[in-house]
Amino acid sequence: MSLLCAIETCKRKSRALCHCCNKNLCPDHLRVHVDLINSQMNPLADEINTLDNQLSLLNVDEFIDKCRQKLNKWRHECHATVDRFYEEKCQELQQRCIEKVGEKRKTSHQLKLKINELIREQEATHDDICSLKATINDIKRDANQYEENGIVVDVDPLIIKQNLVSIEQWTSNELDLSTLSSPYRTIACSKDNWPGMISNNHFLLVDQYPKLCLYDKQLTLLKEYPWDYDKIPDMCWSSTLNSFVIITNKSGVFLMNENLTSLECIQTIEKKRWLSCTCSDSTLFLTTNETSSNIFQFNLLLSFHFMKQWKFPQSCNSDEQLINNIAYNNETLALIIENITNDKKHIELRSSSTFDQLWSTTFNTSYRLGHWMNRICALNYHEWLVIDHKNSHLLHVSKDGQVKAKRSYEPTVNNAVLFGPNILAIKTADSANCYRI
Repeated sequence: MSLLCAIETCKRKSRALCHCCNKNLCPDHLRVHVDLINSQMNPLADEINTLDNQLSLLNVDEFIDKCRQKLNKWRHECHATVDRFYEEKCQELQQRCIEKVGEKRKTSHQLKLKINELIREQEATHDDICSLKATINDIKRDANQYEENGIVVDVDPLIIKQNLVSIEQWTSNELDLSTLSSPYRTIACSKDNWPGMISNNHFLLVDQYPKLCLYDKQLTLLKEYPWDYDKIPDMCWSSTLNSFVIITNKSGVFLMNENLTSLECIQTIEKKRWLSCTCSDSTLFLTTNETSSNIFQFNLLLSFHFMKQWKFPQSCNSDEQLINNIAYNNETLALIIENITNDKKHIELRSSSTFDQLWSTTFNTSYRLGHWMNRICALNYHEWLVIDHKNSHLLHVSKDGQVKAKRSYEPTVNNAVLFGPNILAIKTADSANCYRI
């Protein structure tokens, strides 16, 4: 029995199967279908021609110069670091020399007084003479050494490791979940089960309540900072301020410098039950820990001046929805939004300037009361990694919202961040693991 044409309004019998779309079509609609496909080729040809012209006009020297500016900045900062270290050691050297010479002068003066006393009293013994000669020889030897060589200054050569500066190779550095076999570094974390972890590409800051811990790319602990405030639901990095932004449920929002030497509460931001945060070059975005979650915007360049508040239904589509997590990348905001009544969650990508929705993808997971929230991490090439804590799954989402891959992870995962262009740090309840990607 012949099949009808797949076009609903057509009553003619099909005569061919289009293999590209798997539809049975009549001759007329097959020709229309082919013409429609062919008509899309010319715009593609125009687009690739435009792109080819753009690449041919690309001034390689200009973007090399832009990249060299980063190297020049690094060199200047390194020179400044060496200069500061040199000045510190010069001051230390001066202090040590003054102390050493002062000690010898004091010894010489005391010896002079003792000799004068022995001469005056005429009570010197043979042992006194031997002791005095030995002490005088010691002082004389040290004085001659100081005149010839000064005090000992032991200098080790400055070793420059090649990995101090990483220049992107012509490789994709695209995440492949199937290759996450074993981490190259692991650190133990306090078993408080809180997910706080953020990277600024140079350092990794991990919430090890009741302290914050700063690690380098080898996961060497550089510094610990005691945390005297309530628990931290989220942290983010501001490259504009060169500081970490730390939010709390009760104590407010804090700014911590890169070296963990300075902490200040941002007085211009009201204390609320904040749940998530992220930064663009000019804006701090905060979400509230409540259904019908609000999104607040603050100006980083104007002392966190309040800019705008996005409320329901602009922030989320239902008054029963909660924004679990927010992340910024390339002028877009990725939101994980859950409906607490039906356990459905979805990822939305929105414009960071207009808040227009660019795409939305739904995924299922179980809702759990408490601080367990699904999280999202920005990846290379405008892609995203979703952390489904309840099921301990990692979801790799493409730049157009398609789930490219999904895998389970043991032990239970609660956060992940990109640590530089080719390292993925994954935090579990009791460890942080780093993988090369």
